[in-house]
Amino acid sequence: MKLRNSRATDVREKLTLVEYAAFSIDKVGQNLKSALTGTFGGLVVSTYLGLSDQAYLTYTTIVFILSFWDIFNDVLVGNIIDRRKKSDARWGRFKPILLWLLIPTAFLSIAGAVPLKEFFPQLGDTFKVVYLVILYLVNDMVSTFYNAALTALNARQTADNTERGYLSGIGGILGSVIGGSGTYVAAIVAAVLPNINEAERYFYGMLFFSIIAIPATLFNIAVTKERIVEPEKQEIPPLRSVYSQVLKNKPLVLITIADVLGSGMSIGYGFLIYVFRACFSDVTLQISVLGFNIGDKLQGYEAIMAACSAATIVPTAASLFLAPVIRKWIADKPLYIFTKFWTFFCYAGMFVTTFPITNFTPTQLFWRITFWYALHGITTGLYSVVPNMLQLTAYDYGEYKFGQRNEATVSALKSTLSKIVGSLGNYASSWCLVLIGYVQNGTEVANITTDTKQWLVALFAVFPAVSSILAILPMLFYKLNGKMQKEMVEELNVRRQETLDEMNKETLEVK
Repeated sequence: MKLRNSRATDVREKLTLVEYAAFSIDKVGQNLKSALTGTFGGLVVSTYLGLSDQAYLTYTTIVFILSFWDIFNDVLVGNIIDRRKKSDARWGRFKPILLWLLIPTAFLSIAGAVPLKEFFPQLGDTFKVVYLVILYLVNDMVSTFYNAALTALNARQTADNTERGYLSGIGGILGSVIGGSGTYVAAIVAAVLPNINEAERYFYGMLFFSIIAIPATLFNIAVTKERIVEPEKQEIPPLRSVYSQVLKNKPLVLITIADVLGSGMSIGYGFLIYVFRACFSDVTLQISVLGFNIGDKLQGYEAIMAACSAATIVPTAASLFLAPVIRKWIADKPLYIFTKFWTFFCYAGMFVTTFPITNFTPTQLFWRITFWYALHGITTGLYSVVPNMLQLTAYDYGEYKFGQRNEATVSALKSTLSKIVGSLGNYASSWCLVLIGYVQNGTEVANITTDTKQWLVALFAVFPAVSSILAILPMLFYKLNGKMQKEMVEELNVRRQETLDEMNKETLEVK
């Protein structure tokens, strides 16, 4: 298979509409899968796969310990990708890896969603734990290769800072519209497959979305180009040299620290489904706006979650369209700080206005959570664009300072930290659920007290609020901004064009 147009001839060559479409379509399947796993991820192992409470805690403990293996695994994978010599006009450096791993990645996503309790009721906890641990290890290796290569490819699709913003904005729009929160997708799957249980709906949803992701990614691979290329590496730098460059990349280090400190956002968000299951599974809400009934007898936590997320559509859509435009006048650093502070304000407001929940009816509680959740949507666009732009700038700085971008290595390192923090968060969340008395009987919630509901709402609000303030602190020392960034980009474009001209000349001579 020959992939044409995998490399541009001019670093300033603009993205075509077809390339924008390819990038966008590639996001669809990934966002759909992320929507489901983001919302139901905490339930998959504990409920859908039928593990007992003790087996679930055993599994989370093992995964937490294994996450430290990622320190070695991810950095090794990233370095293997970055040290590949092959990079030609037809394939580029990263597309072969994506082609090799596209089918295995989809298969592993599906395998992780199989409802063992429903399909194989005879299986015991021991088998399930062993199966899940092995699946975790295999999926970790394959997905690390795949995601690191995809990150590196996407980071080289354009050198234009404005186009980078638009690409990130498109990804944010798709992620939000498709179901960045997962609640829209959950409601859609429930409507399409009403006669099967929740666990089976999750499986068939993952099966469908994993399959449609394959042609979408192939389309992206076939038409996109690498506008940022490096010359063939005659000498492979020692591993310690690569990591020395990464550690000396101060902008990257600061961004990474901020990401780790801000991970409480995802930890808190993990409690969302538990909040709605506990507070709204056994109630019926009558929702009206300005006297119009929009949810007469709204029942079922999935429908109530979808109604809550629907309230974010207007502010989220506005912020997603405006975010790339705002970046023309305001630098990424102040936008990042504003975004984090706004998150603190919204979730702190949610905590204050819902405490204690005994003061409110279920409908009043729904409106208070929905109000602050929707208000947070004002910065969704910045969340989708700014962190990605800061990371791309850090790649540029590595190229500017050391002559190498090392996207795959950096992506793998950040993935390692994310996995460790995520495993720690899931481990802590699992114990939190036990300590506050959240008990599940299959897919049903049993004996949820008012105190448990209060704790769930508090955990959902406090984690994002506190972590957002912490994430601001390292960015106060971030200096790669404004004039300094502009001068760096201008010099890099000159270097990149010289490299491209030389490589294109060599390609013509070979032909």
